[in-house]
Amino acid sequence: MERKKPMKLQTMLSLFVIAVVFVSIAIIISFVASWMTRSIEKEAKTNVMNVAELVAHSSEVIGALGKKDTQVIAAYVDMQLKNLELVDYITVADNQGIRYSHPNPQMIGKAFEGGDEDRVVRLGETYVSEATGTMGKSLRAFAPIYDERHQEIGFVSVGTLITRIEKAKHMAVFYIMLIGFGGLSAGSAGAFLLANHIKKMLLGLEPDEIAKLYHEKMGILDAIHEGLVAIDQEGRITLMNDSALQILGFNKDEMKDHVIGCDIEEIIPNTRMTNVLSTKQAEFDDEQRLHDTLIVTNRIPIMNRGQVIGVIASFRDKTEITKLAEELTGVKKLAWSLRAQNHEFMNKLHTIAGLIQLEEYEEALQFISDAARIRTEMSHILTDHIKDSAVSALLLSKYNKAEECRIKLTIDESSRLNKLPCGMNSQDLGSVIGNLIENSLDEVKNDGTGRVDIKIAEEKQFLTIRVKDNGEGIPPELHEKIFEQGFSTKEGQRGCGLFIVKKIIEEYGGVIHLTSEEGVQWDITIPMERREELDWSHDRGR
Repeated sequence: MERKKPMKLQTMLSLFVIAVVFVSIAIIISFVASWMTRSIEKEAKTNVMNVAELVAHSSEVIGALGKKDTQVIAAYVDMQLKNLELVDYITVADNQGIRYSHPNPQMIGKAFEGGDEDRVVRLGETYVSEATGTMGKSLRAFAPIYDERHQEIGFVSVGTLITRIEKAKHMAVFYIMLIGFGGLSAGSAGAFLLANHIKKMLLGLEPDEIAKLYHEKMGILDAIHEGLVAIDQEGRITLMNDSALQILGFNKDEMKDHVIGCDIEEIIPNTRMTNVLSTKQAEFDDEQRLHDTLIVTNRIPIMNRGQVIGVIASFRDKTEITKLAEELTGVKKLAWSLRAQNHEFMNKLHTIAGLIQLEEYEEALQFISDAARIRTEMSHILTDHIKDSAVSALLLSKYNKAEECRIKLTIDESSRLNKLPCGMNSQDLGSVIGNLIENSLDEVKNDGTGRVDIKIAEEKQFLTIRVKDNGEGIPPELHEKIFEQGFSTKEGQRGCGLFIVKKIIEEYGGVIHLTSEEGVQWDITIPMERREELDWSHDRGR
């Protein structure tokens, strides 16, 4: 069965606006027509009553009625009728109801008809009524006529035919409807123009197509593993996908609808998205820590006709990337470590074999004892004093590498590490220690005289780290420059190690101090508890 096509948006909008305009005009016409007809009827009543009182107070009419002079009264009435509108007749009668004037001369001298003159005759009242007389149904006003002695001598009846009043009402309604039709025509034209304009604004898309595109867009955004956040030019959040909520540690079921429309700085402090609004410059691969999560962010301004109308940021969890990289390189590190241990073990076996062949049995036993003692001491320090397994494994790996390179690497027996500084993770601490040890191993000689000493001390308020070597040292003029990204004294190196070290240390509120006398000594101090004013969301790229 063929599916019925939905009505087009342009047609729907046009019909809707026309219907609204039609209903509005119909309501207005009904009220205006009702008011206009009442106004016409009220005006007619007021008009006939004013004429009736005018005639009743005319001295000519009073005198002529007292004298029973029909000619004078008829002449006066004829003159008044020529100057009046909406008045069809003026009838003057005495208290017995005998007419002294009438549009039809044959009716003069005959009794008044209609039956509604009783109140003016008996009570002398002034009033308006509807009744059927010799000229048909009419709206007529009655007023008593008094002589000089204030005695009622007759009455006057001024009438307008109902047919004339109805005709005036119909003409008024006709003009109102004509105006309404003009308004409806203008509204219909406006409806078509509005619908066409909206159609163009929506790029010719129909509502079902827009809904489909919206659901597809939201599905794509939620399927992307990278976090996406968009803001408008006022800094209000207009978009945040599920991955962004998950990376930032928000409950997506509770927060997804709540964050839309909120200020970005209230939800995610120091995102630097507001900076991009003012600078109009995109920022790429910028590292940040947001809500205890290390992320890599790209921020791009949204431009429209040269104006920034918003900013969109995409970011990914660097911790997850680091973990994945560690998993991918774990086998390589394990193979290298086994190779280093195998090489070291073979060297020791060759030394022991040589001493035995030379029948230096005491020396052989001493060598075995010393090697076992050193290995035992190292294992004791790493297993009992360094409680973080990642840092312990890193130190063991560096120790094996130093042994293979004929460099003496020692870890101070008093070294202690039971817990990490508040908020710090093993990867960051490992990056600091690993980079400094690697630099020292590169600087010292590998002829058996090279030495690298390490000490890690956990105190109540601070964690202190010291890495010292007996290499050639660093010239004083380079002490500040070595922390710059991309700077390196080694050929072919990228120059990122010390830059990363300093960023991590400063991020956790610590300091790094360099001493270059008879080698290089690195002294690092990191507070165990973070200061309240230190912003966890501080941009690592600053």
